Amino acid sequence: RTHGTRVHGCAGESEQGVSGRLNTWRNNHLAMGPGSEEHLLALINDVRDISKLAAGQLNVAASPVESRPLSEKAVRTVRPLADGKTLSLDLEIAPEAGTVIADSRRVEQVLLNLLSNAIKFTEQGSVRVRCTVEGPWVRIGVTDTGIGIEKEYRERLFKPFTQIETGLARKYEGTGLGLSISKRLVTLMGGEITVESEPGRGSTFSFTLPRERSGS
Repeated sequence: RTHGTRVHGCAGESEQGVSGRLNTWRNNHLAMGPGSEEHLLALINDVRDISKLAAGQLNVAASPVESRPLSEKAVRTVRPLADGKTLSLDLEIAPEAGTVIADSRRVEQVLLNLLSNAIKFTEQGSVRVRCTVEGPWVRIGVTDTGIGIEKEYRERLFKPFTQIETGLARKYEGTGLGLSISKRLVTLMGGEITVESEPGRGSTFSFTLPRERSGS
């Protein structure tokens, strides 16, 4: 009980200045009972990140990072989720992908968000991570065989609370903030994030990171 009270209070503090739609989401999940605490904690973390990003207070510390171990770690982290749904989870890394210039913690955050979403919205089939090279960039893509995304929603995906607005949250848990945070983090690291999708066939979310510093 004490722990639940602390979470509730912290959520109240974290959501100040954020859209009122957050209150509805939070109250709905509180009504679900004890099992909703993990969703509240995820909400708190997302709101803190989006608030810091909006205020220009979230920085990235770019340094040379090996793409292979970073990708392998993310895949290991979510593998239990994929196994729980009997999904194939594969990783393919181009030998020349090598080192990127990025904040390893933030890259992991983005990749885990994309992987978690892919697994969440895929009921059967597979999720695949591919690291490829495009000139001075490394592209990390996550492809799934999930529900796909209607064209009308794709442009809005990277805006806060889009998942709630589209109604997807009725079946799949989520704050609707993860992709917005991911886009801003990737931009801060000098890359871009894109999505390709076909309803009923799946989606590919990918982002780029620089292979070397400009002028180096």
